[in-house]
Amino acid sequence: MTRTPDPQWGAGERRNARIRRLREQREGPIRRRQTFQPAVLIAWFAGVIALVGVLIFLGFLAFAPGLMTWIEEHPGSIEHGVVQDFVEWYRPGALDDVAKSDDGPRVTVTVEPGSSATEIGQLLFEEGVIASRLAFHFAVLEADRASTLAAGTYDLSPSLRPSQIVAALRQVPGEEVEVVIREGWRLEEIVGYLGTTDLTMNLEAFASLAQTPPVDLLRNYDFLADLPVGRSLEGFLYPDTYRLDANASAREIMERLLNTFGERLTPEIRDQIAGQGLSIDEVVRLASIVEREAVLDTERPLIAGVFLNRIRNPNAGTVGLLQADPTLQYALATAEFGTRPVDDWGLIEWWPPLPAAGIDVELPQGLTGYQTYRETGLPPTPIASPRIASIAAVAAPDTAAGYYYFVAGCPNGVRDGSHYFATDLDGHNANIAKANGECPA
Repeated sequence: MTRTPDPQWGAGERRNARIRRLREQREGPIRRRQTFQPAVLIAWFAGVIALVGVLIFLGFLAFAPGLMTWIEEHPGSIEHGVVQDFVEWYRPGALDDVAKSDDGPRVTVTVEPGSSATEIGQLLFEEGVIASRLAFHFAVLEADRASTLAAGTYDLSPSLRPSQIVAALRQVPGEEVEVVIREGWRLEEIVGYLGTTDLTMNLEAFASLAQTPPVDLLRNYDFLADLPVGRSLEGFLYPDTYRLDANASAREIMERLLNTFGERLTPEIRDQIAGQGLSIDEVVRLASIVEREAVLDTERPLIAGVFLNRIRNPNAGTVGLLQADPTLQYALATAEFGTRPVDDWGLIEWWPPLPAAGIDVELPQGLTGYQTYRETGLPPTPIASPRIASIAAVAAPDTAAGYYYFVAGCPNGVRDGSHYFATDLDGHNANIAKANGECPA
């Protein structure tokens, strides 16, 4: 038998269904809970790390200047690789091997025994030789064996690179330097000129060798055998173009100049000197005057002949007087500047114009031997460094023409270095008039 549905149960079901619909309408759709993805977590951590890195970098930049200052004050720290890396990153070029300036006066520095590389760098920095203690210490490091820096006195120029200074202080061969010593320079001019080069030898040491040469140096050269005791090497520092080691010592450079003099003084010239009855010293004394007077090589034997004729024939009107203006100039400059320090020698005019006619020039006691308008014979010493052509001219003079006088000529109104020669005073006065007519004084 089929049972009829209970109307009361159906009504209840319908009511519950309506309630559920109303609740769903009121509350909306049920939200699902989302999970936290790993990619988001990684991105978050990366952002935090980047922020921390930026903060650290900014802090490092703020700290870097102080660190760089500390490194500069403690240049020895450059020996550590991490310090080198920092310096090269923060200040590129700080370790470059660059000179302080293109030129500049040499500075005499004395490195005391036992000085460390740091102490030497500080000394050079204070004396104005280097621009950076750090670059100098790095150059020491690059050269290896900092302990080989040698004590001593050096003349160093700001134009030297740190590596060149290190080489000088280690006393190892340096770069070649071209040195040109001019004919007719006196000793002080040579020393003054050497002070303008990149040679690192001490000028005082070189000047001392030249002015008071030691016995062990003199005995090495036979042409100095008859040099009077106490004489300087004036006249024997041979003028030439040299290629010298920048780090050569004063003694080595002096020996190079003397060796060259010996090489130029050939056996033939030595035989000619002996034939003249003169010593090598006497020839050099006269040749130094010829060097200052002569311009044209063809006239050197004639000018040498004039002076030798005067000395050998004192009764021929000149009474044995050389009457050479350069000897007066030499004495006047010696009297005025002879006590000036070596560093000033390159700044002095060593051949000043005569203040009066030669016969009227007064020289102080001790220098009267250079007054060749009053004193007969040769001056006490050479007055300059003669070239071999002037020495050869004295060794083989032209005396046959019998000249006793000469005056600078001016052919066609041009001072070309030539001279007019005469055998007597009348001819000499005529030549003076001729020269003055060509080129009025």
